[in-house]
Amino acid sequence: MIRYGRTMLWIVVFGVLSAVTATTAVAQSNQTAAQFYMAYRAAFEKATKIDDVLPYMCAENRKQVESTPAADRDKMFSLIKMMDTHSKVKVLREDRQADGSIVLGVSAYDTDQKKDVSAKVTIVKEAGAWKLGKEAWTSGS
Repeated sequence: MIRYGRTMLWIVVFGVLSAVTATTAVAQSNQTAAQFYMAYRAAFEKATKIDDVLPYMCAENRKQVESTPAADRDKMFSLIKMMDTHSKVKVLREDRQADGSIVLGVSAYDTDQKKDVSAKVTIVKEAGAWKLGKEAWTSGS
């Protein structure tokens, strides 16, 4: 009888965990590329180390980061954070590509340059989840 009780407890626990995981996966799959990117930007703002944003990166970028020695990763991330002086980030458009990726047209204000800037950001789907591909910022007029 005790063995049956434990088995039932594990079945209930597994069922609850499965339901939570499924709900989270559905929420992520319903997220637009723009919503994903804005979530990434929020995470980037709060990040203190590159590991904080690794879950947002596509496999290719993640592999590149992970192949860098840990001490160098921290230095590079500090430099990236220091150079990212964008505020008022907004996604202006989403352009679906033939390969399934989405190219976002993004605008922001660069507080360092004191002018508007724009970016083309490529968002890709990997294993059913959005991931950050490429982010290329250019100075505006």
